[in-house]
Amino acid sequence: MHESMTSRLRSARRAIAAFRARPGRERGQVVALFALFLVVFLGFAALTIDYGSWLKVRRDYQNVVDSAVLAGSGFLSRPIDATKREQARRAAWESINNQLGLGLSTFDLNTLQGSNSPDAGTVRGDYTIWVSTPPRGPAKYPGGFTGPNDRYLYAHIERLNASYFSRIFGQGDRTVSAWATAGVFTNRYAVITLRQAGQDGPSNATDIDVAGSNSALEVVDGDVGGNWGMKLNSLSQLWIHGAGGSADGEVFLVDYITCGSSCWSPNQINVGPPTGTPLITPQQLPQIIEDPNYPLPGLLAGLPTSFGSTGPLQKGGGTDPQGDLRIRHGAVDGVGCDDDSPRIGPGWYRDLRIDAGNCIVLDPTHTYTDPDNADPLLRGQADLPIGQQPGIFYLTGNLDVQTNALVVGDGVSVFFRPNGTNGQFQPSGGGVMDLNTGASNKVGGSPPDMRKAAYMTDGNFTYGWDASLGQWVYKTGLNSDISRTGVAIYVAKPSQMGVGTVDANTDVIKVQAGSGLAWRGVTYAPHDNVQIAGQPGHDGIGQFVSWTFKFAGGTNVKQTYDGPDVSLPRLVEPHLGQ
Repeated sequence: MHESMTSRLRSARRAIAAFRARPGRERGQVVALFALFLVVFLGFAALTIDYGSWLKVRRDYQNVVDSAVLAGSGFLSRPIDATKREQARRAAWESINNQLGLGLSTFDLNTLQGSNSPDAGTVRGDYTIWVSTPPRGPAKYPGGFTGPNDRYLYAHIERLNASYFSRIFGQGDRTVSAWATAGVFTNRYAVITLRQAGQDGPSNATDIDVAGSNSALEVVDGDVGGNWGMKLNSLSQLWIHGAGGSADGEVFLVDYITCGSSCWSPNQINVGPPTGTPLITPQQLPQIIEDPNYPLPGLLAGLPTSFGSTGPLQKGGGTDPQGDLRIRHGAVDGVGCDDDSPRIGPGWYRDLRIDAGNCIVLDPTHTYTDPDNADPLLRGQADLPIGQQPGIFYLTGNLDVQTNALVVGDGVSVFFRPNGTNGQFQPSGGGVMDLNTGASNKVGGSPPDMRKAAYMTDGNFTYGWDASLGQWVYKTGLNSDISRTGVAIYVAKPSQMGVGTVDANTDVIKVQAGSGLAWRGVTYAPHDNVQIAGQPGHDGIGQFVSWTFKFAGGTNVKQTYDGPDVSLPRLVEPHLGQ
């Protein structure tokens, strides 16, 4: 019994001793593991801290280059030239200098703006910097805008940034860099069609339609853009280029569908003429082209449709029994306009008809008592009163330009109020409308060089009242101001007249084959289905904003852009994945 008790006590003591010994060994293992994991943890922490600082620096550099290219690319408007590229580089370098505190002098900036950065970059302090337009490749630039006419600006910054905690683990300093490219979003639309998919038309509607056989629409110094489909007949071409034939022009489409002869194929859109080298690939728009919403002059709103009523504007003098103004007298020699051609002053009219072979002068600043020139004794003129806006001709009916007839007017804007009649403005074969081109200079009695339409896209006018002279004076300084563009033809939207839905559209402009359009400025017909037949006389007609646009073709028509020119810079690179 005693031995059994003793044996049990010994076993208990051994168990207690073993129990007491166990925690010490485990504690030693935990300490060793803790030390090992602490080293790993500190390593990750060091890398995380340094990597985070590098990310912060990269974000800072990205902000610098983004700001720099946005500051500079606004200068790269069309037509591009060496001076604009220097201005773009200068603005970019000034932005980088200010943000990084490089301390560049005026002499430094003058030198840097003169050319693109070399392949090795420009070293300033600890930074290596590239600024170029067009972007240089392939030495450093990883993007896709390296064409000699590309209107893009590239900036790249890199610098060796120190490592701190990670240096303990053999990690050295890290080169951190960022780059960006910006360009001018197209702002020179020579043709805009606003109708969108699902608005008043079949599902396969085409808003831009170049029809006819062997016809070509040539756009110079402008772009083409549409919110729905485009169709080019199998033998038709769309030529689009900059001045001098450079490949400086683009086509932007929301509906980017090619379908051969039933729509368009890439080889139909090129630089031309005549061979079309190289090809231009249309670009797909990420969103619709918005209506520019050029305003309607307030003093024209709500004009009565009755010709005999006195509205807020003076009505033109000289009417036939039907209430229309019919011009029967042409030039003395039967060709063109001359000093004896009839003139009408600004105001509102129901119908105007110019008989075959005759001419009419739209005079912006005078009231004529005898526009038909029927009685030489009554063919007087008076200065337009201060209460009547000069240069504004408003029609509620038709402008009928007969065969080989001519309408000339400088410093004028013609407004159509749709009345539901198709072809309110429908020149016949050989009939020509010539506005704001200087043609009136050849006709006695008109002040020279009135090259801007009377009403501008910003809602202002090209005339001012001179109290000392007691007359309206044309602001000749506007002729060279490309940022302010006149509206040559304005077709009011039905909604502006308080009739029709927002999608209601009209058919006012129908220019027949053989007729000619020659004017400077904007044709703003945002809800009109514009149709223009082929005639080589079309030139310098500026910008067309319409619901749909159809060029009936049959010949080559050249359209030189003359519209608003406000640069809209945007970042285009890097994209995701670059």
